Amino acid sequence: MLLKGQGVTIERPSRTAGTAVGAGAAGLALLLSLALVLKAIDWPVSFPGFLAWTGAVALLVLAGLFAFWAYGCYSLRYVMDRGGITVNWGLMKHFIAIDEVQKLIPGRGEQRPQVQGLSWYGYHVGRGRVEGIGDALFFSTHTSPEELVYVMTSGATYALSPRDPVRFIAEAQRFQQAGKPSAKSGVERDFLSGHPVFADHVAQILTLAAVALNVALWGFLMAVYPQLDNEITIEFPPIGDITGFQSRAEILNIPATATAMLATNLLAGLAFEWKERAATYLLLSGAVFFQAVFWIAAIVALVIA
Repeated sequence: MLLKGQGVTIERPSRTAGTAVGAGAAGLALLLSLALVLKAIDWPVSFPGFLAWTGAVALLVLAGLFAFWAYGCYSLRYVMDRGGITVNWGLMKHFIAIDEVQKLIPGRGEQRPQVQGLSWYGYHVGRGRVEGIGDALFFSTHTSPEELVYVMTSGATYALSPRDPVRFIAEAQRFQQAGKPSAKSGVERDFLSGHPVFADHVAQILTLAAVALNVALWGFLMAVYPQLDNEITIEFPPIGDITGFQSRAEILNIPATATAMLATNLLAGLAFEWKERAATYLLLSGAVFFQAVFWIAAIVALVIA
C-alpha cells in the first residue's frame, strides 16, 4: 500500500504472512507455557517441578519475544519525503538521508540474499549478504529476491520490500530531485529500546551471572528438598536467626529472599544506567555477590538441617 499526501509518501509492505507466523509462534509458546503450569501446579517441590516451572517461564518469555517481533513486522513501513527515507520498525526508526542515497537497485533472483537475524517466511530483519551487492541491512517482508529494493549509501545498504519496487524507486528518485539538506542518516529509538543497557556488555554479563546464580539456587534447593526431614533447623543471618525446629518449607525462604534482592538490584541498576554507569556496575556486582552469599546460606542450612 502506497499513500501520498503533503509531500510525504508512506509505503506499507505486505505484512500478513510474516505477522501471522510470528503471532502463531507467540500463541503456541503461550499455550505450552500454560499447559506446563497446569500440569505442574499440583506437583510437590522437587527437581522435576523446578524444570517444569523454569520451562513455563522460558516459554512465556519466548512468547513475549515472538509477540514483539510480530508487532515489529506489523508496524513495518517506509516513509519518504524530501529529507529522506525513514524505516519504521517496532520501537525504532532508521533514517536514510536523501542526499546520501547513491543508488536504488531492484532485486534480482540470482542475487540470493541471505539474512542473519530474524528471518522466517514473509519477515526478514537483520544483517545479511547479497551476491553482487555485499552486506546489507534487511527490513523486509519479501518472499522472493525480486520483491526487494536495495537503497545504497556510502555507509550502508538497506534491503527494503515495497509492494511495487518500480514505483517505490520512481518515488524515491522524485524526492531525490527535489531533495533538501537534511540530518545525517541514523537510528532513532524510543525510551525503552534506547536504554543504554542494550549496548553495555559488562552490565549484560553481570545481569546474566546474577540471574543464572539465582535460578541455579532454586534448582539446587528444590532438588534436595524431598530428602529433607519434615522439621529442620535453620540458622543464617541473611534470612534471620531462626532457632529450633521449623518446617522444611522454610528453607525456600533462602531463594525467595535472594530473588527479591536480585529484582531490587536489577531495577536500581537499570535506573542508574542512564547517568551513573559506575553505580550500575556496583549494584549489579552486588547482585552477583548476594546471590553467592545466599548459596552459602543454602549450604550452611543444609549442613545444620
